[in-house]
Amino acid sequence: MIPLTSEQREAVDYDGNLLLTACPGSGKTRVILAKLLTLADQLVGTPHFIGCITYTNAAVDEIEARLRTYGNNAITDRCEISTIHAFCLQFILRPYGWLIPEVPKRFQVLSRENSLFEQIVTAVEDALGRKPAGMVFDDYESLRIDVNGRPCGQGLETGIVTAEAASLYWDRVRAHGYLDFAMILYYSWKILEQHPFVGRGVASRFAWLLIDEFQDTTDIQIAIFGALQLFLHTRFFLVGDQNQSIMRFAGARPELAEQFSDQINAHRNIALTGNFRCGPAIVTTAARLIPTVPGMQSVGDAALFPAQVNYVNVGRPIDAITDHFLPSLQNAGIPLGKAAILAPWWTHLIPVARALREFDVPVFGPGARPYRRRRLLAGLAEQLGACAEAGNYLGLPGVERALFRLIGDLTGSSRYDIFSYQGRRVALGLIYLARELAERHPGGVAWLRAIALSAGSYLEREEWLPGAAKQPLIDSAEEMLSDMQSNKVDLANLLISDMGLFANPEHALKLITLHNSKGREFDGVALICMNDGSIPHFSTSTQEAYDEARRLFYVGLTRAKRVLVIASDQSHWRNKPTPFIAEAGLG
Repeated sequence: MIPLTSEQREAVDYDGNLLLTACPGSGKTRVILAKLLTLADQLVGTPHFIGCITYTNAAVDEIEARLRTYGNNAITDRCEISTIHAFCLQFILRPYGWLIPEVPKRFQVLSRENSLFEQIVTAVEDALGRKPAGMVFDDYESLRIDVNGRPCGQGLETGIVTAEAASLYWDRVRAHGYLDFAMILYYSWKILEQHPFVGRGVASRFAWLLIDEFQDTTDIQIAIFGALQLFLHTRFFLVGDQNQSIMRFAGARPELAEQFSDQINAHRNIALTGNFRCGPAIVTTAARLIPTVPGMQSVGDAALFPAQVNYVNVGRPIDAITDHFLPSLQNAGIPLGKAAILAPWWTHLIPVARALREFDVPVFGPGARPYRRRRLLAGLAEQLGACAEAGNYLGLPGVERALFRLIGDLTGSSRYDIFSYQGRRVALGLIYLARELAERHPGGVAWLRAIALSAGSYLEREEWLPGAAKQPLIDSAEEMLSDMQSNKVDLANLLISDMGLFANPEHALKLITLHNSKGREFDGVALICMNDGSIPHFSTSTQEAYDEARRLFYVGLTRAKRVLVIASDQSHWRNKPTPFIAEAGLG
């Protein structure tokens, strides 16, 4: 039995449709797990299942791991835990895609990591007489399709993409036999809309759907859930926090969650107000920024944290780290691996990462790598570098994923059999090879060159790569070394562990954008570039966008457990602190 607070128990025991408001650090994953265990136990021996839809694959992995710890095989067999895209693929699009003529037969999923994505975007831009530049790939990645089939998304609204370009892009994706994530959701919705028997079947299968981060659900996701709800076979357990709704650029709007909860007549009077993460001073700061009723409070061990909240106005962002954040971490006894630097944009983080790297501070995040991340060998070299120095095989899944991407980049084929027994055997062979080479070549430069040469030969021998693929791996290693030299890395003292840092960054200071920090927590957090114009963005012109920027600042504040440093800077003469600093009672 999972121990629960009275608030958590009330949520788990409620037997109808529920929209549960969960403040930061309130243990919502524990509540979702307890609800899963309770419901699945009731369904053992029936044909029904519990669906649990989370926002990220990391959340899926966490819930599955906890479910295996607390549940038995009979219970876990009743649970289907996935992201919304994986849910739609498994239960709607793959079995019923044939109902939509434009869905390619035996389609594959196109992600940003697939080299074909950039090839298609480049071809589209060429066809329009343009050369890819700036944020063009990010613009195409952000494209969505609304319930009416119209292109939308940040790349269309504020980026370079036009409706014509979006249509041409999706035509080319289909022509290659692929669907991207936006197409997965849209075609799943079209199937449910045009063929009600599909929705009836899915709704009959799932007695309950548990949906995490519901405040960030988009219009087309709401349409999918609404199509299932029509048949009244499925009940909903919706968990979210309107004060943490920060994904408007991805199509999420707080009012959508409210509208759907009205549609299903969901109960709303249960809330999780106890914050088990943040010390009292941090909770007080966040509560000043966005007051709630009932109010958030620090509980459990967090209530005893001697938390520190410091606002500083510095000359440069890096000064906030070197002069204030790092000393605060040291005084509190917080290791670098349990701390993070957050900023509104990744462009804010890159110069900070480079400066910290020059100070020999291990960092992980945008700009931390002294070579281009997309170098052919980079991903595999990082994973093998971590495994070469580890005393276990916990890095095996990372090697498999890196090998899958490498083979795809070199051959254009998606070798999903890398995740089979034969693929795992080959991945293990590479780990053994990396460790053998580490004994013979203890220096990072010699090891990188050796692994490039030996891995190519090994994969050719095992018939995973053609012989012609060996030279590109060798060339990629030299390109990585050239990048490092250009970035003033001391190659003579480069360690194998330096390569593994980006695969296993447990000892490195994390650099993350505010949006990507959602769902994370750290003992120490520094918020940098907290300037008006950065947050809220200088282009903000509506109250809705301004309010979302405040919520984004709130998310940043509530990532910290013990040490929180908020920094504005004077790197530009026009800079002034974000108004949210004053709203939070700081400055």
